[in-house]
Amino acid sequence: MSPETKGERRRIRLQYIFIQECFVIFSRFFSRHQLPHWFAGFALILVLSSCQSTSNFNSQLVKTPTPLPLPGTPFVDLRGVRQFTDTWNNIHLFQSFDYNISDPANVAKHYDFVWGAKVNHVQAIRASNPGIFITYYIPFHREHGTFTDQSAIHDLNYWKAVHPDWVLYKCDRVTPAYEFGDPNIPLDFSNPALVPWQIQTYALPASESGYDGIAADNVDLQNYYGACGVYVNGKWKQLYTGQYDDPQWRADIISWLSRMQQALHHLHHPLALIPNLAIGDLPPDNSIVRLVLNHIDGVLDEGGFTDYARGYLTDNKWLQRIQFMESVQKQHKPYYVVNQFNSPSIDSREIQWTLASYLIGKEHSAAIFISTFQDYGSDTRYFEYDAQIGSPVGGMYQSQNVYWRNYSGGLSIVNPSATKTYTVSLNAGNSYVDLHGYAIDQ
Repeated sequence: MSPETKGERRRIRLQYIFIQECFVIFSRFFSRHQLPHWFAGFALILVLSSCQSTSNFNSQLVKTPTPLPLPGTPFVDLRGVRQFTDTWNNIHLFQSFDYNISDPANVAKHYDFVWGAKVNHVQAIRASNPGIFITYYIPFHREHGTFTDQSAIHDLNYWKAVHPDWVLYKCDRVTPAYEFGDPNIPLDFSNPALVPWQIQTYALPASESGYDGIAADNVDLQNYYGACGVYVNGKWKQLYTGQYDDPQWRADIISWLSRMQQALHHLHHPLALIPNLAIGDLPPDNSIVRLVLNHIDGVLDEGGFTDYARGYLTDNKWLQRIQFMESVQKQHKPYYVVNQFNSPSIDSREIQWTLASYLIGKEHSAAIFISTFQDYGSDTRYFEYDAQIGSPVGGMYQSQNVYWRNYSGGLSIVNPSATKTYTVSLNAGNSYVDLHGYAIDQ
């Protein structure tokens, strides 16, 4: 419908420009090894400038929304585990680690969840924000020191002397399958004896110290670091192929998750299991992914909408991420999405790409964290988080070749295409402002 002939809508050309903060019209794509360059693909967040209804706008668009949970939909009742915060209204935040925060009590009131809180911060965090969900950090299958001193790790000689059959090696049968270049010894998570040790060493003291869950890091459904086997009674036992795609690796992860979740839920003060989960190239409806979700209590997604700081997710990858985000929340489990940028600082365009994408997929249990690459542990809040966008009035839908989500106080629009630009029309009956409060021209 042309505004020149009908005069009913504003038309916005989505192109390689930026129109203030709320009209975040952009795309960025990282190759795997290079800095970003700009393509098409855009995100917009519009805020109603007055208490107007979006019903007039809704009626003018042809849409097929995704199913929407009803307000007040209860979470799964994990007996004895703290309830997760309902995120239905506005933008909700979580904190990824807190090791650079000197005043946790002052910071805690802004967040719903802490991934990996320091032991000596728990009391102050809880006093400031009684409803916050606090987790204790462990790598899911690597040693991580003691409960109070995670730097007190042991070397290979120690593990050869104490539990030689627990050390997980590469296929050369000599080198432990270290991850990220860290010296933490990788342990055989297929061994049923590992979970009781992890419970005794980490989870039990966490449950007695005021934590609500275990933040299990690097639960990757692909064998990224070439883990291959162990020595049992001095003889080599091959467990995996050493290749990325290994069905046995995935099966053993599911078994570990099942054992760990069951053990955590049966503690005197039960804990939730919330892994940093990477599903790789598996689609959200894959049977393996469904099995994983059955044995966890929430998801931390470190890849987010910025692909581990390699660039914006685009096209079908973006859509699958939204679908995964929705599928987790449909099980009434929280989805905590990390968004990293490979730059010294983050500008408003980048913030709004992630916020607009987050708002497309947010239901009753999703929160967001934004930072530069691996810049965790600090209180990084931006004024855009305070936008009074309200609550969803429908699910995600596709119209005019882009994705939309209507809110009681505004609108989120995302074009995830890496190559195409589109012209979209907005309802002239509503007055919008950008996130700086500037009116959008009619």
